[in-house]
Amino acid sequence: MKPLIKFFLILFFLSSFSISIQGSFPNEHLLIIEEENTTTNNALRKALNISSIRILGSKNEFDQNKKLIQNLLPETYIKSYEFINQNKIKITVNAKLLRNEFLDNNLSISIEDNISISAWILCKTNLRSKSEYDLLAKKCKKLKKEISNMALERDINLIYPIFDANDLNFLDIEQKKERLDNSFINDRYLSNESFYCEITLMEDKCFKTKASKNNKIDFSKTYSIINIFNSTVDSAQKIKKVYLNKNSFKPISINISNISSIEEYNLVFQELENIIFFDNLSLSSLTNDDVIFSSNLLGKVSDIEKIFRTKKNFKINSINYKKISIEFNPLKDA
Repeated sequence: MKPLIKFFLILFFLSSFSISIQGSFPNEHLLIIEEENTTTNNALRKALNISSIRILGSKNEFDQNKKLIQNLLPETYIKSYEFINQNKIKITVNAKLLRNEFLDNNLSISIEDNISISAWILCKTNLRSKSEYDLLAKKCKKLKKEISNMALERDINLIYPIFDANDLNFLDIEQKKERLDNSFINDRYLSNESFYCEITLMEDKCFKTKASKNNKIDFSKTYSIINIFNSTVDSAQKIKKVYLNKNSFKPISINISNISSIEEYNLVFQELENIIFFDNLSLSSLTNDDVIFSSNLLGKVSDIEKIFRTKKNFKINSINYKKISIEFNPLKDA
């Protein structure tokens, strides 16, 4: 008998250790709500709203379905909460239950894989006095804190460019006649998408960047900071949107190679169980270091492919509506 098969036979007779995996669809959202003079009910409602936006992957879709979401009772989806101090509450939201609620209402959801946004916040300093400079610096610091808080709520990685000579050479911000054609965002900051804002004492103007090779700034329309932030994050999340059809059951085989221990088997099985597109997942066979699972697919093959491409320890060899072949690559500690 192969050593690996012996390991798996032991696995079925012994209670195995638990491995906590959040993956693409976390079971919980742990949130810190910090507001002065807020009520507990308001804090719980805010936590539910934050989780809803994360699951939907779109502030715009949240607004479109606001009536549905506002009718949800927070106590149904809040697993626990505790006060850290008078103005700060730690809240755990049952994201799995909330996600299923949206799926039951035929809403698409998002793979909750961390994305990065570059926020180009230029505080224009052509001021006449130190007092004006200090006022602008204070304003910009406050705005950046607000953007950072929004990024924390949406669970994204926020990048602030440093605006050194390399960055400013790309922007060409003072050439008013040519700015529509010649202003670009430097691609030195690795992010999914970006936006650009010019902050003065009198006004704030934000602009989208076009999804092109050169990340050209689109000066044809201005946005508020809140709108440009949510619009940019929504746009970055579009490619991570998936749709589950609970009424469509398609038998599928999932072949995983390169599994060499009980620990790796547990990891793989829990990863697959966490993918909500797989229904009734079960072990079919073991051969050397290959494991074959059977399941029912509740969605599109393209959506399953999106999910696996977010997982660093899985490499897709082939995929179609009947069979998925994947190589498991255990992540080694550095």
